Amino acid sequence: MRVNVGSLRPVAACLLAGLLVVGAAQPATAAPRRAEQWYLDELRIEQVHKISTGRGVVVAVLDSGVEATHPDLRGQVLPGGRSYGASGDGRADEDGHGTHMAGIIAAKASGDGVDGIAPGAKILPIKLRKGSGTTSDAAMALGIRMAVDGGAKVINISQSGPGLVTDAEASAIKYAFDRDVVVVSGAGNTARGSVAVGNPANTPGVIAVTGTTRGGAFWSGSVRGPEAVVAAPGESVYNITNEAGYGWGDGTSDSSAIVSGLAALIRSKYPDLNAPSVINRIIRTARDAGPSGRDPEYGFGLIDPIKALTANVPPVTANPLLGPAAAPVDPGPTRAAGPDEEFDVTQHGDRGGPTDQQVMVVGVGIAVVLVLLLGLAVFLIWNRRRYRREAARAAAIPDEALDQALSGAYPSPGAGYAPPPGYPPAPGYPPAPGYAPSSGYAASPPGQGPPSGYGPPSGYAPPPGHAPAPGYGPPGGVPPAPPQER
Repeated sequence: MRVNVGSLRPVAACLLAGLLVVGAAQPATAAPRRAEQWYLDELRIEQVHKISTGRGVVVAVLDSGVEATHPDLRGQVLPGGRSYGASGDGRADEDGHGTHMAGIIAAKASGDGVDGIAPGAKILPIKLRKGSGTTSDAAMALGIRMAVDGGAKVINISQSGPGLVTDAEASAIKYAFDRDVVVVSGAGNTARGSVAVGNPANTPGVIAVTGTTRGGAFWSGSVRGPEAVVAAPGESVYNITNEAGYGWGDGTSDSSAIVSGLAALIRSKYPDLNAPSVINRIIRTARDAGPSGRDPEYGFGLIDPIKALTANVPPVTANPLLGPAAAPVDPGPTRAAGPDEEFDVTQHGDRGGPTDQQVMVVGVGIAVVLVLLLGLAVFLIWNRRRYRREAARAAAIPDEALDQALSGAYPSPGAGYAPPPGYPPAPGYPPAPGYAPSSGYAASPPGQGPPSGYGPPSGYAPPPGHAPAPGYGPPGGVPPAPPQER
């Protein structure tokens, strides 16, 4: 009898996210579901997807079926089959476990959805059981063969059984190996009563995956054993569920799906690599997190997708998990390019602070505020100048005069300038026609000169009927005004 090695928590109706301010968590509504996928940040999946998305690779999910109509899986699920004696193509899931695994591997976010490890890959669902029942050994053996015949290059088995595989299952696994297929399986969960790595994970040549927590520590709910090959996130793994839902999964089921996604990324990036070389690349680029070398908890270490896709790892001809090559202790790859070489997810993983997406949202918000402030400043300057221009037009002042006024420099009067009637001329200019002294000065009696101290402006004759002031003479070349009769 077999049981699932992953359990799903109930799906929350509304997701809340907290943006920490001075250490106090405050609820926020409508937070992106992607923010719940902490494991994608630790695995640096956004950088990984710039290198490979798994395009062109088919991953078989041997499980409870897959709900192909889920918004985040539309177009991702191929017609599969049922290996327990019923008709159908595997694209239905009453339990939700298989759908969750398929989403971890290949989900494509639709709006506020979630991302898969290899969103370019396609899922081949092989339904092993009806509803939430158990999987028989015969259904498992037939399911593996159906997956191989259906074109899968990676097989994910998030199932675990006690003891060793049956002869039929062992024969089916060999059938997959002989046809260049990578087989990945969860090691098992202590919550299910497992105390050792179960089958088919304990079968030589299969990648047995244990679980880790946020930050890279070994997850206490995962079994351990000498058959462990690599470790991957297995606690609180957020992704899709059936009935178009979303939820968290705890278990090495989730860990296995993550590693299957990684195998798809490698097979897409290096389409000429055989299955043994894909396995070799995964284990030789894993980061040793436990005792030196292979250990019962982490196996060869924590998976490192960036290194697995970029390291210089020589190809091999035989499965490194079989025979004497099954226990390499020196990973020894050299990186093709350097800055990510020393990045350690156990040291730099997200431990409760804001996610990369939250930081990006805050950064965009700050940028928008700065742009608005700059735009406001430009508008105020422009509006002030426009107001002055309109005022100048209303007063019939030329623009060049306004510019000179703004700079504080009025020009000297030009040629032909004359003051308005009733005003004295500027120095050096003739008076306006009909100019007379300003009022307030008394005229002298007829025949008498002007009052004492009074004199017309320089260069001008006295008013008619008045004698010129002492010492006054008309301007050079101009005859004195003739006396007028009374």
